[in-house]
Amino acid sequence: MTDHPKLTSEQIDAIGGQSRRYKSGLLHTIDLKNARIRIDDLWIEQLLGQNKLKELNLKGTGITNKSLEIISQLVSIETLDLSETAINDDSIAVLSSMHHLKVLALTGSDVTQNRIREIRASMINTRIVHI
Repeated sequence: MTDHPKLTSEQIDAIGGQSRRYKSGLLHTIDLKNARIRIDDLWIEQLLGQNKLKELNLKGTGITNKSLEIISQLVSIETLDLSETAINDDSIAVLSSMHHLKVLALTGSDVTQNRIREIRASMINTRIVHI
């Protein structure tokens, strides 16, 4: 497996995002909803190796279903906000396999209410927000 350089809090701050980190310096929270650059599928690859990340806010970013290939590898994430993104019904298989999630926000995404109903049964420990 390739070792990926870890994204730092300073790098997140430099692009207009917000972050919180543990005393160890590892990132706990990444919030990119107000980033001054385009956050897309390619940018998301920088998250590889963030094995202690608990919260990830990608609200309003330019990500698609492809980003979930990376995000699903971050098994410590408990809160994931994909609101107002191009995530759609085709992402449900990946999202429903993320049993470690406690909160999943999909408001304003392209995921339909019917698909949300389908995954609720398999994600009983996850609060799914879809308004």
